[in-house]
Amino acid sequence: MTGFAQADPLLDFGFVYSGETFNTTASSSDTQYFYNASLLFNLDTGQRCFIGWNVFGISQASVAASTTTNYSSLDMGPSIRWNIDKAGTYSLTGTYGYLAKATYSSGSSSENWEGSSLLAQFAIQAASGRQKIFLGLSLNYYSATYTKKVVSRVESSNSAQKSWIFPMITLTWRP
Repeated sequence: MTGFAQADPLLDFGFVYSGETFNTTASSSDTQYFYNASLLFNLDTGQRCFIGWNVFGISQASVAASTTTNYSSLDMGPSIRWNIDKAGTYSLTGTYGYLAKATYSSGSSSENWEGSSLLAQFAIQAASGRQKIFLGLSLNYYSATYTKKVVSRVESSNSAQKSWIFPMITLTWRP
């Protein structure tokens, strides 16, 4: 059947890590990382529009004044990618993380949070010598809203939010 796209897959990976230490009389340190992995399938014969599933996570740890604060979230949901140019050098990707589960702890207290998130990504990638692997950088916006909190098996409402703008190294495989 002509005119219909073959569902060619696209695997997309991304990772960023940052760490910081500030030494004064009250020393502090911060570390954080973000990762994502997507499996997408093209919707058109021009290899420009892809839809699929994304799993992504964030982890942050902060130590200040002898208090450790940790935040980590594992999110997943549907994702759509649009290659701005036919070669796929430039792309926009959006993901709705309808399932966002986080753990937050500060000092001795620990909470489990549930909510939803959004991930928006603008990527610039160049093909490797094999023309199937693309390596590049992306600028990302992550935002999560947590509406449910569980502490010691007691569930309550929550109004926590997390947002972060960050660059990331990306790797895409297109067969």
